[in-house]
Amino acid sequence: MVRLIVTAPRGAMDSLVVQEAYKNENIEVVGCVGRPGADYIGKDAGQVCGLGFDIGAPVYDSLEADVNGTALIDLCDVVADYSSLEMSMDVLEKCIAHGKGLLCGTTGFSDEQLAAFAKAAESIPLMQTANTSYVVTVMKKLLREAAAMLEDKAGMEIIEAHSDTKLDAPSGTAIELAQEMASGMKEKGYENITFHSLRAGNTPSSHHVVFGCQGEMFQITHDAYDWRCYAIGACDAILYLAERLAEGKTGTFTMFDVIEG
Repeated sequence: MVRLIVTAPRGAMDSLVVQEAYKNENIEVVGCVGRPGADYIGKDAGQVCGLGFDIGAPVYDSLEADVNGTALIDLCDVVADYSSLEMSMDVLEKCIAHGKGLLCGTTGFSDEQLAAFAKAAESIPLMQTANTSYVVTVMKKLLREAAAMLEDKAGMEIIEAHSDTKLDAPSGTAIELAQEMASGMKEKGYENITFHSLRAGNTPSSHHVVFGCQGEMFQITHDAYDWRCYAIGACDAILYLAERLAEGKTGTFTMFDVIEG
């Protein structure tokens, strides 16, 4: 049984991770961490995340909150974090200090912050990714191959759409798609890929990649109409990271690692 802590359990993504983790017979949610002063601190995560019943996992205001003489974080194997830039950096520091695995899905980090994640991977197993969908992971592989074969034949553009509450643009997923495409090219690079971002209403997550050629166009598209697909993938990533932790392995892992076993 993998013991899990989830941050920001009322968040759009975090709440689904709590729900799916509760359903998973191999994961136990031992607690959640919310923003200090939030009105749901002290309540049960099952109520906070929208399940509608208690699951025996209180919401605390710190990863190092005292739980019967033990720091909360020491009760878990992995922390799943989809919070804010500031909170995520604090979570990273505490996971390093306590030797815990970390799945971080927060996006919008600076180069300096990303470097901190890379450094952390020397001491803990972690995955810092904008997207844990199995389909998006397959999409990345297809895009890498397409970019490698069409780089001298096509202009490449990524059109992504999200709700008006999403703060960063382009999306973390769009950036990861472009990075994957660039890794397959020899003459062109990331800077040759054009981004278009739409933030409107409650638009669901959509990523539309266009290869514009002379006289023809090739497109690969992913639309998420239910974010639960990300939470299901996140649970598999959590289990994978827990296995690496148990084996004493450190490093930066990806959804490719999860899928390929």
